[in-house]
Amino acid sequence: MARPQAPAAKALFRLAKGGEIEMRGQVAEQDMAVLTVGQPADVRLVGSAQPFAGLVRLLGAVIDPLTRLGDIRIALKPNAALRPGAFARGSVLVSKAERPILPQTAVLSDIKGPYVYIVGTDNRVERRDVQVGGTISAGIIITKGLSGSERIVTTAAGFLRQGEKVQRSANPGCGSNVMKPVAVAMS
Repeated sequence: MARPQAPAAKALFRLAKGGEIEMRGQVAEQDMAVLTVGQPADVRLVGSAQPFAGLVRLLGAVIDPLTRLGDIRIALKPNAALRPGAFARGSVLVSKAERPILPQTAVLSDIKGPYVYIVGTDNRVERRDVQVGGTISAGIIITKGLSGSERIVTTAAGFLRQGEKVQRSANPGCGSNVMKPVAVAMS
């Protein structure tokens, strides 16, 4: 007579060498392509400004067909502030580049795509098509179309037309490359 087998016991705890801890998270499908094992990462616990340095340890091989997310694990060095089960947000440095970052009000869009108004030496605006690389808290990242040294209209650009004259803002909080429109007379 055959006896039923007892179900296999599941581990209650797993010990890691040296007290290491890891963050388990999920990443959007389109972002998985630029991630590799070993890339540096910063992890911030919810409610804490202190970043914890880590490295991408593992990238999931499968994308969830419903959520379109893939798994990521970031290995972290032991730290008393890191607690298993805590909520955290991670970021992975995928490349370093210097790119112009503009306020959202400076980047316009129409059927031809995103663009900004730059100010020529005669203080007249001209349209410059740009490529947007993403958005961060500081503004919109421009990946193509600007060198970073242009004078850009950042306020009320949507009210301007090609060739209109502008003058530098008297606002001391504006940078040297920030322009605002002059009262416009149609010509």
